[in-house]
Amino acid sequence: MRPATAADAAGIGPCHLACWQETYGGLLSPAFFAIRSPERFAANWGRLLADPETASVVVAEVDGEVVGFAQAVPSRDEPPVRAEELSTLYLRAAQHGSGLGQALLDAVLAGRPASLWVAEQNPRAIAFYRRNGFTPDGARQVDDAWEGLAEVRLVR
Repeated sequence: MRPATAADAAGIGPCHLACWQETYGGLLSPAFFAIRSPERFAANWGRLLADPETASVVVAEVDGEVVGFAQAVPSRDEPPVRAEELSTLYLRAAQHGSGLGQALLDAVLAGRPASLWVAEQNPRAIAFYRRNGFTPDGARQVDDAWEGLAEVRLVR
């Protein structure tokens, strides 16, 4: 577990896409994933991590391979319900239950109040966040770019 650097983009990209496939494979169509590539994800992370103003990004590695990552940013909600937002926390399915997800959350938020958006049909993630003091605040959104996937906002 460590802060991410620009050099980590090459590892975060493939991990990010693989996590999406593992997490949302049963909720989104194969066509959704077919137009995405690990290289594109890596390029996006490269641009993000090259920016010195980038908010906290942490990576988890096992045997030199990125298996998870998390990022906290200033809230993107208008109006903000918390000052910080957990914008991303993904961990490869093979690492679920290892404690790395908890370590990632702790590394980027350290128990501070925050908000996050999570897929409404992701009970594993919702249970994880509830164990960490997050509760639904009633906000819900449907993302057309994600084939109508519904998300709920959690806060602590």
